[in-house]
Amino acid sequence: MKKNRVLTLLVSSIFILSVVGCSPVTPAASPPGTPVTIIASEDYPTYGSVDALSQRADTIVKGNVIQTRVEALDDRVSPEFQDQHNMDVTGSAADAQVSFDKIYTIYTVQVTESYKGGYTAGDRLEVKQLGGQLGNTEIVNDDSLKLMQAKDYVLFLETYEDTPASLLNSVQSLYVVKPASKSNQASEQSQSEVIISANPENDLTLSLSELQQIKNEQSNP
Repeated sequence: MKKNRVLTLLVSSIFILSVVGCSPVTPAASPPGTPVTIIASEDYPTYGSVDALSQRADTIVKGNVIQTRVEALDDRVSPEFQDQHNMDVTGSAADAQVSFDKIYTIYTVQVTESYKGGYTAGDRLEVKQLGGQLGNTEIVNDDSLKLMQAKDYVLFLETYEDTPASLLNSVQSLYVVKPASKSNQASEQSQSEVIISANPENDLTLSLSELQQIKNEQSNP
């Protein structure tokens, strides 16, 4: 199910931004050409089990990164959106903007297997993470883990109609798939793929059998 991008950003994450390496003013007020580094921190909901994680995600896929880019995305709330939710919309349109363009690293992921959602093997989808550098402005987000092109991942995602998908959180939603190891003995079977968390702080373990169960539940609701 597609969800409103702006509402999700407001409800699901809290961005704590501080500017370093320049005078104590907002990034917009910095003199042209002045390097600006913004330290970002994110606060996402956490989940007590893989089942709770999979229930919250609208898309779960295995895939690999084939392209990376950095882009500024506007996640401001419009006055019309605020009015619909009984929020104060007095003042100019600029006064009603609750945020500014944020710099995201956007990964293009080639899907190799889908466990939940509308994607199939061979499809491509984009996944964004807060952080990156554009010109003289850099957002540093220690909560995000860089996705590498040489690795296969399992991603628990929330997707949107007008912006790249996001991980449900930076700790529990990203797993690395290690390929099956080959046995030196012809009589021994190769071991199965191993799935490990990309973040060492993750206390949830994920197995192939759990992913297959998620897939089966989607096929037989």
